[in-house]
Amino acid sequence: MDFFLEPSQMVFFAGRAVILVAALLAFAVVFARWRSAGERDIRRVLDELEHSRGETRTLAAATEALLFRIGGLETKLEARAQVATQAPAPRGYELALRLARNGSSVDEILETSGVTRREAELLARLHGPRRSA
Repeated sequence: MDFFLEPSQMVFFAGRAVILVAALLAFAVVFARWRSAGERDIRRVLDELEHSRGETRTLAAATEALLFRIGGLETKLEARAQVATQAPAPRGYELALRLARNGSSVDEILETSGVTRREAELLARLHGPRRSA
């Protein structure tokens, strides 16, 4: 066995070694860049996720405030509905009805009670004295 190499073989092995070292260095550089790009992407995604979480918290707080206000409005509407069902007929309508029953004209009902012309006409027709034809 001959462990000595001819110069042409020595150059060939040296060239292969240089190419392998260069390839290894290139791989190391590319791998480092790929890893740092991955880290940047992950940081960006995490930042966006945190921003989204902040917006979600803000929206949740706004939703809570709106629910509170809606609950208050529902309470007010229920109270008004109870008052409206318990309240007697408006004073002007009662007066118009009494005037119609007493035989007042539509114009008198309008001037005195404040109801609309159509209401006054209807009251006079329905509750006024019967006129024979």
